[in-house]
Amino acid sequence: MGMVQDQTTEGKTLHEEGVQRDPQASPKTSPSGLGLMVEVTNLAWNLVIPIVGGVLLGHYLDRRTGEDVTWTLSLLVLGVLIAFMNLYELNVEHRHQPDEGEKDHTDIHRVSDEEK
Repeated sequence: MGMVQDQTTEGKTLHEEGVQRDPQASPKTSPSGLGLMVEVTNLAWNLVIPIVGGVLLGHYLDRRTGEDVTWTLSLLVLGVLIAFMNLYELNVEHRHQPDEGEKDHTDIHRVSDEEK
């Protein structure tokens, strides 16, 4: 039935107090190396592409139109704004996704008198 008998709480075993482990609770696991690499790569692409893309497109447009650095600076600022918007969206998305180990902060639940 999953009763824990070897852990004690102030001289009483958890079995005597009516404590049972939650079978669905998993220990908190750290992200795997590959998963962490994917998250970092996703973050980097969401920050780098708008900024570098804006600079490259701005430089191309400055050369085509004969301007000095007007397009480059304008598209650099636009790329930075887009990068921060992407960063904010990733932050909001990450906050709403519970981690495997954080779905239930407690893995021990009290068993009511009726369940004993």
